[in-house]
Amino acid sequence: MHLRSSILLLQTSILAILFTLAMVAGYTLSLPNASGGAAAGAEKVSGQAATPPPLSAGKIVWRKNGCAACHNKNMKDKATGPALGGVEARWAGYPREDLYAWIRNSQLLASSGHPRAMEVSEKHPGAMSNFPDLSDGEIEDLLSYIKEEYEGRP
Repeated sequence: MHLRSSILLLQTSILAILFTLAMVAGYTLSLPNASGGAAAGAEKVSGQAATPPPLSAGKIVWRKNGCAACHNKNMKDKATGPALGGVEARWAGYPREDLYAWIRNSQLLASSGHPRAMEVSEKHPGAMSNFPDLSDGEIEDLLSYIKEEYEGRP
């Protein structure tokens, strides 16, 4: 009988700890219902903040490459580097690959005589960092993030 009491006490202690942890995390615990099955899973306690959505792929590229060190994150105001909002429209007269080339190595593209690259380099004389390892997909994700931040999220 002593062993049975000890096991019951241990189970009760474990449930109390789990309940406390769940409450601290903002969840309510679901206990088995009368039919023996579990009730619906853990639910958010009313009035508490929901878990933030995962970062977009473009924001991950933005953070990983330190873009905010030179560009304003609102995409509208100049910082050390120019405002990035509308960048796709400003490069629309050239093949998309030219914008990729600019992002990967702006100095190389400008030194090749590319008209848009030379114009941007003259207007913003500070050399942009090179990002030669960014894939086309990562650049597209980054451009999508810039557009979302500039235009505002839906």
